[in-house]
Amino acid sequence: MGMTPGALFLEPAYLDALRDSRSADADSGWLPQASPGPAPCWRKSHSWGEFVFDQAFAQAYERAGGRYYPKRVCALPYTPVPGPRLGAQPALAAAALRQQCTEGGESGAHVLFLPEAEAQAVLAEDPAWLPRLDLRFVWENSGYVDFDAFLAALPGKRRKRIRAERRQVGEHGLRIDWCHGGELDATQWQRIYALYASTYAMRGQAPYLAPDCLRAWGQAFGPRMPLCLARAQGEIVAMAFYFDDGDTLYGRHWGAAADFRQLHFELCYYQGIDYAIHRQRRRFDAGVQGGHRLKRGFRAEYSRSLHWFADPGLRAAVARYLEQERAQVQADYAALRARYG
Repeated sequence: MGMTPGALFLEPAYLDALRDSRSADADSGWLPQASPGPAPCWRKSHSWGEFVFDQAFAQAYERAGGRYYPKRVCALPYTPVPGPRLGAQPALAAAALRQQCTEGGESGAHVLFLPEAEAQAVLAEDPAWLPRLDLRFVWENSGYVDFDAFLAALPGKRRKRIRAERRQVGEHGLRIDWCHGGELDATQWQRIYALYASTYAMRGQAPYLAPDCLRAWGQAFGPRMPLCLARAQGEIVAMAFYFDDGDTLYGRHWGAAADFRQLHFELCYYQGIDYAIHRQRRRFDAGVQGGHRLKRGFRAEYSRSLHWFADPGLRAAVARYLEQERAQVQADYAALRARYG
């Protein structure tokens, strides 16, 4: 039986690797704070690595003469995975966050990727918190016996697309297999990290995670950190790494040494689906954004965040924006569910 969804990422081994590797510390803009709930809290000097985008709010507020940073964030660094945030008494924890924010002179408090039940409990007690919605795309296992059974449940056009993409991957002549974090040696971890970092380099960014972070996760989680590797003549040329809590498979990052056509879909989606089917995982969460996943058997669902602002003027402006945004997200959700199920 799996654990509470998302709880794996609250384990000390996961968070310690982020801190000890300095992927998330004061120098990188993540200053640890006391937390009133199970999820860590941070004093943030920027909005990078959160995946709930508020940079437009910050820019508008600062143009008006306000100071948006620092802010207080209850979240998992670089990990847009829903899970416990505020604990058994969400409203009390949210009130404590507000108090901490006021005492710390921060512009506001933000709780990211929290469960619907926690969000509703907070809003019922304190309407000063503003709810925000976004969409994520998750695959659900309907008891498929194999990948072909999954394909058979799809409409013909989508089934044909997936088969064509997988055939194109086969033409590269790569060997694709799975291992886990405890099986890699130091040289292989260097290669894994280089591939991970290359994805950021293509966008002109520095990678969020440090090499020591990936290795520490691999050592701590072992089989719970599976990796899908593609090799050419024995050399690792692409990889995707995941976490597995026994109920849900979580896709995290990928990288490739060259532009292998359709390989991203293979390593990050189809191999993950096949893994989940054969290991009887209930869900496969491939992360935020990426509406193209709907054509590949994924379904839309909501992700949630809550936001509180100390300045009433800022709160009113953001509230107006979020009301319009929620209406659009809800309309998009209804249209996608009608089209894709």
